Amino acid sequence: MYTHNQFTIVNYPELLDKQRPLPLFLVSAKTPGQERGRRLTMFSQDCPAGSSSARPAGAGRSSAAPCRAAARLPLARTPGRAGRDADAREPHPAGRSRLAAPGGPLLAPGPAVMPAVPDPARVAGAVARYLALREFRARLYRCLAARADALFELCDAILCADHAVTSLAQLSLVPAFRRGHGALYDALAAGQVDEEAFAALLTGTLPPLIDGEEGRAWAREHDKIDYGLLDQALAGVPAGQAAQVREACARWARLRFAVDATPYPRPDAECSPGRGHVHHDACRCDSTRKTIPGWEYQFVAALGHLRTAWAALVDAERTTPATRTAQTARQVKNLLRRLRAAGHDRGSAPLVIFDAGYSAAALTAALAGYHVHLLIRLPSGSVFYADPVTWPGKKGRPGKHGMPVTCHNDPGQANPEPDESLTLPDTPRYGTVRVDAWRGVHPLIHGDRGWFADWNGKLPVLRGTVLRVRVEHLPDGRTPHKTMWLWHAGPAPLSPDELWRAYLARFDEEHAFKFAKGTLGLTAAKVRTPAQADRWVRLVMAAFAQLLIARPLAADLRRPWETRPPAGRPLSPGRVRRGFANIRARLGTPAHVAKPTRPGPGRPKGTTSGPAPRHPVPNKTGTTDKPNTQSRRSKVKT
Repeated sequence: MYTHNQFTIVNYPELLDKQRPLPLFLVSAKTPGQERGRRLTMFSQDCPAGSSSARPAGAGRSSAAPCRAAARLPLARTPGRAGRDADAREPHPAGRSRLAAPGGPLLAPGPAVMPAVPDPARVAGAVARYLALREFRARLYRCLAARADALFELCDAILCADHAVTSLAQLSLVPAFRRGHGALYDALAAGQVDEEAFAALLTGTLPPLIDGEEGRAWAREHDKIDYGLLDQALAGVPAGQAAQVREACARWARLRFAVDATPYPRPDAECSPGRGHVHHDACRCDSTRKTIPGWEYQFVAALGHLRTAWAALVDAERTTPATRTAQTARQVKNLLRRLRAAGHDRGSAPLVIFDAGYSAAALTAALAGYHVHLLIRLPSGSVFYADPVTWPGKKGRPGKHGMPVTCHNDPGQANPEPDESLTLPDTPRYGTVRVDAWRGVHPLIHGDRGWFADWNGKLPVLRGTVLRVRVEHLPDGRTPHKTMWLWHAGPAPLSPDELWRAYLARFDEEHAFKFAKGTLGLTAAKVRTPAQADRWVRLVMAAFAQLLIARPLAADLRRPWETRPPAGRPLSPGRVRRGFANIRARLGTPAHVAKPTRPGPGRPKGTTSGPAPRHPVPNKTGTTDKPNTQSRRSKVKT
């Protein structure tokens, strides 16, 4: 809000087209007897001060003051009288309004018009978004159990920095961080984050917001189901079958989540415990497999129905290869519990998507009986079996497995006829798409290895659907060198069209990883202990969450060489972060101002700490840097 000597003006930048030069609205004027010399304060959206027209108390003169003073337009002028109206200065170069010489007419194509009164519903919506972001920040502050002020300001520094985060020490120079660089490192070393409260806050707040207005409009456009007619048709159907039909028809209301791991490389940190060999493209120590010493974090991200660069990171856990399946099952169970506590179950089971590398049989067995759909990419060569065919009077031992379905890369190799096929001709990105589904198949389980080595009782029969997805070409025009195979298991069968498109939406999480690492500095903090890395990762998740909530509030601050986003598409995370400092100025901060302190006494004279303990990375079993040439030669026939 900006109080002029004649008017009180409120700024709602999200209510107007960002290209219009009048983003300010008149709220109240003086009495009719005081209308003489009335002015309207206006400035362009392209002003370097952004869309902000106010600064916190004590912040000094606003940078937008020259723009406001330069773009004051008189609404009425007495002929032949200059008065104060004659003292008009040149406007800001970025503005779109131009004034004449003192006493002259306006150099505009038409008379000055008052902006239309904003829609009260849209104003109420904008105010509600600001209050929601402020409430989220207050609840986030309460999740910080120790060093809360420094941790919260460090999160604000990630958001308000005008550069990509590449160093922790550099963040201490951001004005949003009002402490020294020592407090920054102390916050990561001695701070505490209530991980359960933090994950519950993200899970309860972000999944309904990931689609946004653009995603919801896109879903309404593609949802062709008449739900009233559906309820009438299912009135006489048994309850179990009706529930399965409703579950299959809940495509556009279903929450979708992706689970994937990403490395936190620490190749040179010999004093950091808990490091292992994690997958990474920049190989440092192995010439056969792309691994690097470091930690690995597994994230759960909410996905929208509209393909964007947004993904809501709601949970993270540091994993190890030996316990990855158990940790993944625990993360999914915690996700379901938090969704149920927040009231986001919506009556339909959520869909959780996994990339290749996760055991389909182990996750299906670990999550059996839970109200959730699993969609997992299968490695080539996997084999599934249909139920055995039997008939009355058949002699011998009952069969356990029927016809096999093998995940071949060659589409010409034999397989049974699929139960369902879907052909989509001339899709924009993949050409002709063909999806084949074999329903009611099960994997072959071995009770002496892997997840089922300690299984108590009879081994289960895990039934689900195997899908084969073949496309004509990839988005860049290349011919795919592999056939994509997917496994689905859940409380009800889903359509092949929903499943293959849902798996493609998983790549939104990859875009989120790229932005979190390249811009927010997810792996930029060179900390020593895994606990410090855990706190840093959660601060980056909190910063990403605030960007998602602030997405409808941000102005499109484009560079001169950048184009505006297409119609019906939200702003990218980078552009929202570019204007977050203006939004934060209106929100304030729950963190307290740092108290003045004196340097401590330091280490007493004559004492030494000694060298830090070293933690070597364990060797990988069964692998060597160079193949055994002698053993290979001995196997060659002569």
